[in-house]
Amino acid sequence: MHRVKDLRESFTNFFREREHRILPSSSLLPKDDPTLLFTTAGMVQFKPMFAGTVRPDYTRAATVQKCFRTSDLERVGKTKRHCTFFEMLGNFSFGDYFKKEAIEYAWEYSTKVVGFPAEDVWISIFENDDEAFDIWRHHIGVPERKIVRLGRDDNFWGPAGDSGACGPCSELYLDRGPAFGCGSADCRPGCDCERFLEFWNLVFNQFYQDETGKQTPLPRTGIDTGMGLERLATLVQNVDSIYGTDELRGIVDFVCREAKVRYEGDTVAPVNVLVEHARALTFAISDGAYPSNEGRGYVLRRILRRALRFARQIGITEPFLYTMIDPLVEKMGPFYPEIVSGAPNVKNVLEGEEKRFLETLENGMDRLEEAIKAAKSDGGNMLSGKDAFVLYDTFGFPLEMTVEMAEENGIAVNTVDFDREMEKQRERGKQSWKSGEAGSEKILETLSGEAGPSVFLGYDENVASTQLSALASTAGTAKKLGAGQKGFLVARESTFYGESGGQVGDLGAITGYNGAVFRVDDTKKLNGTIIHHGEVVQGEFSVGDRVTTEIDLLRRNLTRANHTATHLLQAALRKVLGAHVHQTGSLVEPERMRFDFTHFKALEAEEIAEIERIVNDVIWAWRPVETVVRPLDEAVKMGAMAVFDEKYDDMVRVVSVKDFSMELCGGTHADNTGKLGVFKILREASPGAGMRRIEAVTLRGVLDRFGAQQEILSTIASELNATEQELARRVRDTMERARALEKQLEKMKTERHAMNIDDILAQAIAVKGIDVIPYQPDGADVDELRRLADLVRSKMRNSVVCLGSEHEGKAILLCAATSTAVARGIDCGAIIKKSAPLVGGGGGGRKDIAQAGGKSPAGLPQALKEAVETAKKMVGA
Repeated sequence: MHRVKDLRESFTNFFREREHRILPSSSLLPKDDPTLLFTTAGMVQFKPMFAGTVRPDYTRAATVQKCFRTSDLERVGKTKRHCTFFEMLGNFSFGDYFKKEAIEYAWEYSTKVVGFPAEDVWISIFENDDEAFDIWRHHIGVPERKIVRLGRDDNFWGPAGDSGACGPCSELYLDRGPAFGCGSADCRPGCDCERFLEFWNLVFNQFYQDETGKQTPLPRTGIDTGMGLERLATLVQNVDSIYGTDELRGIVDFVCREAKVRYEGDTVAPVNVLVEHARALTFAISDGAYPSNEGRGYVLRRILRRALRFARQIGITEPFLYTMIDPLVEKMGPFYPEIVSGAPNVKNVLEGEEKRFLETLENGMDRLEEAIKAAKSDGGNMLSGKDAFVLYDTFGFPLEMTVEMAEENGIAVNTVDFDREMEKQRERGKQSWKSGEAGSEKILETLSGEAGPSVFLGYDENVASTQLSALASTAGTAKKLGAGQKGFLVARESTFYGESGGQVGDLGAITGYNGAVFRVDDTKKLNGTIIHHGEVVQGEFSVGDRVTTEIDLLRRNLTRANHTATHLLQAALRKVLGAHVHQTGSLVEPERMRFDFTHFKALEAEEIAEIERIVNDVIWAWRPVETVVRPLDEAVKMGAMAVFDEKYDDMVRVVSVKDFSMELCGGTHADNTGKLGVFKILREASPGAGMRRIEAVTLRGVLDRFGAQQEILSTIASELNATEQELARRVRDTMERARALEKQLEKMKTERHAMNIDDILAQAIAVKGIDVIPYQPDGADVDELRRLADLVRSKMRNSVVCLGSEHEGKAILLCAATSTAVARGIDCGAIIKKSAPLVGGGGGGRKDIAQAGGKSPAGLPQALKEAVETAKKMVGA
């Protein structure tokens, strides 16, 4: 049998012997290609070669390429072949060989190396590709009846993304025999049945398609072939599905063993989903993608949450995907070392994401089931967009997941109304201008349309002479603005930086040649138009006036120092933490900077110290900060880092510190690192799963921080009647005394309950051999309730205790059961879920212990009564 590893090796050896350069798989995150979220085919890394913009020192190549597609996500796991992650075997020619050789190679490998019987291989070609027909028929000798002409939808490929190489293609199919067919006399390649399975696609690249869809002949023709490794292995190993191949079958067995299920019937699809999605997530995260709410991160989060939904169907309700990483790495790590080194990162990210979603999954599923039941009871077949939006917004259900589950229940989802709800939320969440004036956004759009793009002079100038091209009051566009009026000014040129790229807008003043003064309170940029917002302090402004724009230079200097610091910080982070670090967001203000980046766990104190040291060493080395303007493709080739999803112009600014940092950036920067003074990290935290956030300061921010800390130290020293040198010891002594008192207090609380234990046990209600004990102690916190529950369970071996307490104005409920009570049907999580609404709250937990909090302590007696009744029903009373 050809194992999967044997197929990888035989394919690369075959083409190495035919003078192909064997190249490693490129990342799943396409480099320098903004048209793709993920690498979707083997040819993605070769797009510049096919376009003729890059000429490598080889003309033939072959790869085993990692690929990622989500177009059929809802079918993954339910069918025998669909994947999100897959491996593509491919050979490529860049102006070297063309159709004849590509066809010869495919035929020889398929029939001689893999061993498919020649009589079982069928061919499809593009409907008017007579050249390919002649090669297959007369050169290879395939019978004419086994060469099928198909249309553009089937046999014309590309481009990958919005632009790139494309052309007609020819596909190889294996005839699996009538047993897999539909029985039709016309059954042949192109039929939807399972008899003819396509396993290799040969693309004859002849054209380049641009973003408008226009096709032009390529400077050099090329060959781009793709053969799915999983599908090839399925055919070669003669198994029923990709999940039966040797690599994936091992992971299937792991899931079944851990979940204690058999791989049959209704368990097949959930197990398949877990296997496929765990593999996809492992490779994507190892390559630097992280779950989030945008772009490729949203795709990963959607896949992960779909997996958890299917895990629930086979009884898995705890984080599980992260446990699959080790067996996956064991199987595939020898060929893909990046998943070996990335495994700790992947585990951390997945476990964190799983925990977060599982907190809401059960309640979300309950809500969905109720919504589906309501839709059906009304005689309809449509789940409302509002319900779908609540599931998305409150419970974290991606719309696609809700649609899939609704379809499984025979109803559709009103996605139009869902989109309306999303738009309402966007409108609610939009950050308005600081003025808060109603309708300002519409005014700004009108101003931008009237004035057109502005010329920004602020890279080199602080003051500039220009002319007003448009203005508006807070009520709408106008011809004049007078003293005391707030509004917006637009000039043809401006030294003011409009807020963008994370950097805040400039403040300052615009002065008219007539003596009028406009105080600029903020600056925004919309569609390339720089819009100054503020108030006329004196005089009057009219469209066409000659004016002078002058920024607040001190504020700009502080801001650009912090912006340069973000670049130094990112470079230092990548040095200390690894190349997986990428910027996901930033805020640059005069007082501070904030930098969000991809990373899987909190930074250690030693790592923070090392990052600070590296940045400050570069600052104190007084290195020049150089800025050049280059074409985008040239800047990327230089090695400049870009922010994914950021839209760049054809010409871009490249900001670099020699031998340390190089980024695409349109912001303002210090011209020398020494002007940053000193860099200090204030805090490090997480804004979301798979991401970290650093807040830091330079210049004035450092001075302000030092002053604030000095004031705190002085206050503490005064309160403790100690010098600064004595503070650490005095604080330590005080904390030790406090801890001793807390222990004494806890002991007194425990003794209080022990003294009352007989009275508590006397309230037990015997129900078919199980004692149900409700009790409401005064003022107990949750830890006290837990200790009390443990005490009760130690005294009564067949019991469930239901406790409620008012603590600091809030209600607390806790339910705990002995193992024998759980074995008899007691489920504390279900008891809490039933009683918590009566105290205006919610909660949950395990079968043996669960808790809830609420805002209505007055409901405690009723909640405990409900808990007792629910427990009674569970044991059959």
